[in-house]
Amino acid sequence: MSTRAKPKIGIIFPGQGSQSLGMGKELYDHERLLQEYFEEASQCLESNFVRLCFASSERELRETENAQTAIFLLSASIYALLKEKYNIIPDVVAGHSSGEYAALFAAGGISFPDALYLLRKRALFMDEATKKYPGTMVAVIGVPYDVLAEICAKYDDPSSKERVLQIVNYNVPGQLVVSGTFREIDSLVADVKTFGGKTIALNVAGAFHSRLMQEAEKLFAMYMVKVDFRDLGVPLINNVQAQPIATNAQIKESLVRQMSSSVLWWPSMQYFKECDVIIEIGPAGKLSKLLKREWPDKDIYALSTPAELAEILARLDLKVEKSELELDAEEDATKPEQPLV
Repeated sequence: MSTRAKPKIGIIFPGQGSQSLGMGKELYDHERLLQEYFEEASQCLESNFVRLCFASSERELRETENAQTAIFLLSASIYALLKEKYNIIPDVVAGHSSGEYAALFAAGGISFPDALYLLRKRALFMDEATKKYPGTMVAVIGVPYDVLAEICAKYDDPSSKERVLQIVNYNVPGQLVVSGTFREIDSLVADVKTFGGKTIALNVAGAFHSRLMQEAEKLFAMYMVKVDFRDLGVPLINNVQAQPIATNAQIKESLVRQMSSSVLWWPSMQYFKECDVIIEIGPAGKLSKLLKREWPDKDIYALSTPAELAEILARLDLKVEKSELELDAEEDATKPEQPLV
């Protein structure tokens, strides 16, 4: 181990929309700890997460309950690997939307089974809301906030749940996310194109973080009493206020309010500016890519594969014996493919 000062580490976790079939499989194949977490999650929710993540379909994985619990499982298990095997402890954490549950787990505020339990309830109520109030979300690139706000105001009726168009995610400068009903989203896409901007449809099942989730939020709030939250050992920057939270009461309020509130992601990231290393744990690496564009000189990593893990360990000057990573890969390359369950 190097004698240089310990770097300040920030860890972030992605939310729904980052899922993809096969996510994390290479690391799952190499690490027994991940396999144990997959087994525990499957027992907790009576669901086969190996099949869901590696051998289902993009459509099945996209379903709200499946996406949120599977992303959490992968993110939480990889974090546990960093902590338990390599003693990597963050100085600050944050999670994007449902990713806040993995951040809460990493900060010591909730147990793994309790997080799965709450995510299933959250997803259930959100799914019911999407069926009652159908909608979707799009990312908007290249349109200033004030212009986008004017477009939304043109089509949004704040007193209605049939005409909804709200700016809900503040991801980075130049990328905002709008949530709304289908017809209004179509109108937005046309106006953005006329302005010269770009829209990207998100891989989600509903108009999350909008007022269409208010009924789901009220139902979900009743389940807060069923979970024992612990005060946090690591600062967590929440979505709703982009402020550090640490207490039981703050955790409960944040988890409930975030369902129909905006994700203040870019304001949250200002707490990570002083970090020497930022690691996004979970599938896709979308958040780390966004941050790299804004902070090109900062050490920012995505983590969901053995190669990415090796890169991070090298950056943190953690010496790993060849037998721990490379020999695993060499051994796997020579043995026959294992059937999926």
